[in-house]
Order: sequence, then structure tokens, then C-alpha cells
Amino acid sequence: MRKKWWIILLLAGFVLFGTVCEVQGQSCTQWAVTASASSEYGSGDWSAKQMLGEPDFYPNYGDDRRAWAPSSQDAGLQWVELGFAEAVYVVTVDIYETFNPGSIVKVELIDTMGRWHVIWEGTGGRAATSGARVFSVKNDIVTVPCQRVRITLDTDSVSGWNEIDAVSITGSHSSPWPQAQGEADMELQWASGAKASSQYREDRWTPEQMIGVPDVYPKYGDYDRAWTASTSNGGEEWVELFYDEAVYVRRIDVYETYNPGAIVKVEVIDETGMPHVVWEGSAQAASQESRIFSIENIKVDVPARRVRLVLRTDLVPGFNEIDAVCLIGSHSVVQVSRALDPLQQLASIILRLGRAVERGREENLADSAFLQELEGILSELSNISF
Repeated sequence: MRKKWWIILLLAGFVLFGTVCEVQGQSCTQWAVTASASSEYGSGDWSAKQMLGEPDFYPNYGDDRRAWAPSSQDAGLQWVELGFAEAVYVVTVDIYETFNPGSIVKVELIDTMGRWHVIWEGTGGRAATSGARVFSVKNDIVTVPCQRVRITLDTDSVSGWNEIDAVSITGSHSSPWPQAQGEADMELQWASGAKASSQYREDRWTPEQMIGVPDVYPKYGDYDRAWTASTSNGGEEWVELFYDEAVYVRRIDVYETYNPGAIVKVEVIDETGMPHVVWEGSAQAASQESRIFSIENIKVDVPARRVRLVLRTDLVPGFNEIDAVCLIGSHSVVQVSRALDPLQQLASIILRLGRAVERGREENLADSAFLQELEGILSELSNISF
């Protein structure tokens, strides 16, 4: 019996000392349990793993092996990514900078669906403090649980080694944002099939490279694990993605990993094969870095399992590459009208009425003359410029 008690006490000790979450009421602070970086000065000292757990050098200031440092000083853009034991609704991210602070230019949260959200972006520059500091970023943007943090540094903006000792997130298991309620109903799908107007080769850069989760992002560059058209600057191209389940689409995330900005139209195609424009705009070259182009659906409220993207590759120089496309939606109707102004609501109603007329004609549900009159009214309404 005594041995069993020792085992219980030992297990309890592991639980207590291994816990990364310090619960204070509803609030929970966690320290990183995984860490990676774009580069690191060493595989042991000054490596990414030095950011794991609580600070072991802060509040001291200086060049210390117990903090992460990039492979060289003044090395341009660098990033670190931290993982935490539990996904929470993040309220703050605290970054413990212990040598030459101030080079941080972007902080992102990564949610449980793998989506990236920028919560702070700024310009690097030497911090006002002459010592170590805690750079605290408050999240007022992301209303879904997150489990990873990505920090981008411009190491050229603060000369010398820029070192980070630890990173923590503070949040809660229940949402402090009422608008986040209902997110649990959302379903995330990655494409199970793909085709395109053209492809660069038969074995690489094919449409099939867009199937499944991203395998290039967040890297940027010309990688054969992404799709690209047969020629650069060739004009209009399109890709079409297929998903296993039809959902009421809430959002479409396009992972652009080389020369982003060429997309000019996004459509969902319903179960009858009819396309519906979710977003339309102009091609414009974006920053030379990978990005997630997120399109919120505030127009279409029909189930769909196909997405079509139209690109103008001649308007964004170079090959325009797409790594993956994520479809986010629910099996119950999304009340998009809550986000629409009255004119957008009217447009949505006209779309639904048009589909009802089509169904009435196909299934002989109403007099043909009556349906023809309705079609005429719909045509007049559709041609009005609001």
C-alpha cells in the first residue's frame, strides 16, 4: 500500500510540475511547449528550444545562451513559431525580449483550423528601454481558439543580436466575445480534387498540388508543390477545387505562395452546377511573401462543394502560385443577412427568388406565364444600379 501511495504522489508531482497552464479564475497563462524558427545560432545554446517554458534569463539583459537568437545578426526578416498545450481564446501574447529588443514587426495567432490571423503589425526600431522588456500584444481581433503564435522580426531594424527568452499566451477556455458563439458549427475542408485551365508541367506544379493541407505555406517562392499556370503573365486562368461535403460557405482561404494578388473573382458552384460570385475585384501585386487571401461570404446562401478562382496572371508579373484552398462553412444555413446592408440584403433576396423561379419552371410547380412574368420582374430588378 505504501508503494502505491508513493506512485500516486510521484504522478501528482509530474502533473503539478508539468502543467503549463496557471489558472486564475477563467484566465489561463501558458508557456510554449514547442518552438521552431527560420534560423538559429546553434542547435543547443541560442536555439529555438531556448524559448520553451518560463523565462530562465529575464529580467536580466544581455547576450545569453538561454535565449533564442537567429543564425546571424542583422539578417533581415526572421520568424519564430511557438506552440502551446491547449487552444484558448487568446487575450494577450507576451514576448520576453532580452537582448536588443524592438525588432518585432508582426504577431500572428494560428487557430485550430490552421488559419493565420495578424493581431499586430508595426515597424521595427530600437526599444525605448535600455534593458530587457516584455512586449505585450493584446488581441482584439481573433475570436476563435488558438494554439500557436508566429512572431516576425526585422533584424535589420535593430542592430546586433535580437534575442527572445520566452513567449506566453493568456486566455480562457470560454469565449469572451459573444460574436464567436456558433463557430463550433463551422466545418473546415481541404480540397479533395482540383483542375485548372492550364498547368506548368504534367508531373509538377499541377492542379493536384492544391489538394489537401498546405505543404509550402508559410514559405514563399517558386515551389513545385504548388499549382501554377503553363506560362507566366499569360492572361486569364482559372482553377476549380472540389470538396467532399456541400456546406453553406462562410469563408474561403486561398494560400498564395508566389507572386500573390492575381485573383480577380471567387465563385462557389452549387449542387445544380450554377456558379455564384462571392467576391470580385482587381488584380494587384501584393507583398513578396506568402499570404492567406481570405474571402468572407456575405452574398451566397446555398450549399456548395466547389470553388472556382479566376486569375489575371498578366497583371501580376511572374508565376502566380497557389498551395491550397480551404473551404469553411456549416451544414445549417448561414444567416449572412446580419452582415449585410439593406441593398445587399435585397440582392440576396433577388438571388433566392431567381432560384425559386428556376425550380418552379423545372418541376412545373406554377403556371408558365406567371413564371415568365416573374422572370421579367427579376430581370428589371437585377439591372437597377443602386
